[in-house]
Amino acid sequence: MTDCVLAEVEVFDPPSCHVSHYADEEWDVCDVSRSALSGVDGDVVEEFTLTGDPDATPPSVEDSDHVEQVFSYDDEHVYRLSRPADQGCVCERIERSGCVVQDLSAVEDSVIVTFLVEDVETLRDVVGDLRETGDTVSLRRLVESANSPSRARPAVLDREALTERQEEVLERAYEMGYFEHPRDATAGEVADALGIATATFTEHLAAAQRKLLDDLLEPC
Repeated sequence: MTDCVLAEVEVFDPPSCHVSHYADEEWDVCDVSRSALSGVDGDVVEEFTLTGDPDATPPSVEDSDHVEQVFSYDDEHVYRLSRPADQGCVCERIERSGCVVQDLSAVEDSVIVTFLVEDVETLRDVVGDLRETGDTVSLRRLVESANSPSRARPAVLDREALTERQEEVLERAYEMGYFEHPRDATAGEVADALGIATATFTEHLAAAQRKLLDDLLEPC
C-alpha cells in the first residue's frame, strides 16, 4: 500500500473487544499484539499490557479460563489470552477492509486504534462499518501522505454546525488533555468539570465529532 492515510479512531464501549474490559479508572491497556495460535484452527492469541498505579491491584483474571498473567513488574502487568478468530472485534473489522492496524490501546470507556488506510474513501467505509455495529466512533487524528492526491483538496470544518454545548464540550475536553495519548483526563473528570453526567459528555462529544467527521470525509 502506498501513499496511505494514517488514521486514529476512538470506539466507545466496543461490544466485541476482548481486552478493553480490563481497563478501568486505575489501569490502561497498551501494547496489544495478536498472532495465530499454533496448532489450533481459527484461534488467535492476544497479549496486552496493563499499566497503572504500582500501589493499586490490577484487575483479576481468575474468572477466565482463557487469560493468564505472563509477566509482572511494578506498574506493568502482561497478560495472554486465546480466543476464536473472526468475532467482529474492532481490529478485525478494520483489517477486513484491507487496512493495517498499527496500535491498539484501551482506557476505561473506549479503545483507540491507529491504522493505515489506502484512502479517505476507504476510511469513510471503515467508520461506517464500525457505526453499524452500534459503536460510537470518533476520529482523533488523520494524517495523509504528502503524495496523496486528496491533499490537494482542502477539508473545511464548519464549527457553526456545532451547538454551543457541543463546542463547549470539545473545548473543555481539549483543554484538559482528553485527546492526549495517554489521556491527561478521563471522560468522568471532564464531565465533572462541565457539571454533567459522563454519559451526557460522551453523547455531546460523539455528536460534535460526528459533525466534524462528516465535513472532513464528505465526498467531493
